[in-house]
Amino acid sequence: MIHRGMSNEDDSRWARSEFGRAELGDKRRTDRLVRVAASVLERPAGKVTEVFGDGADREAAFRLMQNNAVDVAALQLAARRACARRSCEFDFVFVPIDGSSLNLADTMRKKRLGAVGSRRQGAVGLEVMSAIAVSPQGVPLGICGQEYWARNKVSSKRKGRRDKRSLEEKESWHWLGVMEQVRAVMKEEAPKTRPWFQLDRGGDAWPVLLEGLEPDQLFTVRAAQNRRLWQTGKEREYLWTEIESAPVLGTYELAVPAGPNRQARIAHMEVRATEVTLKLQRERSKKSYPATLFAVMTREVSRVPITERPLEWLLLTTYEVHDLADAIVVIDGYAQRWRIEQFHRTWKSGACRAEDTQLGDRDHIIRWVSILASVAMRILRMTYLAREKPELPADIEFEREEIDAVILLRKPAGQRRGARPTIGELVRWIADLGGYTGKSSGGPPGAIVIRRGLERIQSAVEVLKAGDL
Repeated sequence: MIHRGMSNEDDSRWARSEFGRAELGDKRRTDRLVRVAASVLERPAGKVTEVFGDGADREAAFRLMQNNAVDVAALQLAARRACARRSCEFDFVFVPIDGSSLNLADTMRKKRLGAVGSRRQGAVGLEVMSAIAVSPQGVPLGICGQEYWARNKVSSKRKGRRDKRSLEEKESWHWLGVMEQVRAVMKEEAPKTRPWFQLDRGGDAWPVLLEGLEPDQLFTVRAAQNRRLWQTGKEREYLWTEIESAPVLGTYELAVPAGPNRQARIAHMEVRATEVTLKLQRERSKKSYPATLFAVMTREVSRVPITERPLEWLLLTTYEVHDLADAIVVIDGYAQRWRIEQFHRTWKSGACRAEDTQLGDRDHIIRWVSILASVAMRILRMTYLAREKPELPADIEFEREEIDAVILLRKPAGQRRGARPTIGELVRWIADLGGYTGKSSGGPPGAIVIRRGLERIQSAVEVLKAGDL
């Protein structure tokens, strides 16, 4: 194997786009960050030692992660700006936001981590709130917001009891922080693109609904509470009653794939929508405020298996809904939220295995897993394009040496170095090199076999970039 080395200036196009503008106080640090990111993309793994086989490269990566002069915020901002630049061609992008936990090893309790999970588990790690951008057509674009924090202790709040902590002490504060990151970076890099936030039921909290809504903002959250409506009369009215009494706008059919405890079927969905004004109350001051939104309910009305419940979403949105077409836009937008769940799997335990890291301090860990987060989104983007846009040319996402390396190793019929395959063809060949077995695998290539294929081609890419073939 001919070693390319981290000193080679011919890094991947993606790594330069993602981190090449990071303002780290010294151009050499930025250059090293780009080289590290390029190497992680070629061989994704949770441990630095698994990514870098060469001792010098491995030591350089460790120094970068452990260098306190490398500002974590600046590293993350570079990735957010790159994502915003990919978004600038669209009038709006969907921005799913969700929280998760990184369960990390810390047997000596010296890494400055916090509690994750339940008290019984006793696990430690980091909490993280992430936002990703998705094009109106469903193409993953990158990380556009992310906050990490360590819990001092597991929350002692019991179900049904009022949480008396201030807003800044609650974890709902991080929804607002990440939303502000997204708005700021879009204003800077893509001022004509509006982020359309997509939040699950965890975002149905008064600070998010009340303080997270700004003029002209696109926002959808899945309702978790049967909130009281704002009214002048004495009789109380509530959200669910109001939407269930709204007229049916129309119906549509939804293909429901098989899953754990779920049978594949074609669901017949009924759609209702109405404008509502919620009564939101600040918990400490007790002062109430009106919040006018549109409520959209989509509910399965066809027969369901006896062991399952009908599908149902009740969505609150700032998008104006006047007919079925408007409601479908809202429903389709919220359906993009599942991509952040794909991101979490790819980042934490799938292709990138962020939870495997053994770095010794919280800041070192965050630098490393932030790079892995960008790589996870890059892998998701490749996976999506291969499935949904297979006719696009591969060179929109891959460098010439990467394409030639795949051709040399996979030896597809009729293809030689210099050929221009489609992205669908190239990703399939990469997956084949990663152990993909076609139809017997149960579906199209996923992130893990693509990661394995990328590992397989690394040596050939290094040889081609060195000019030895």
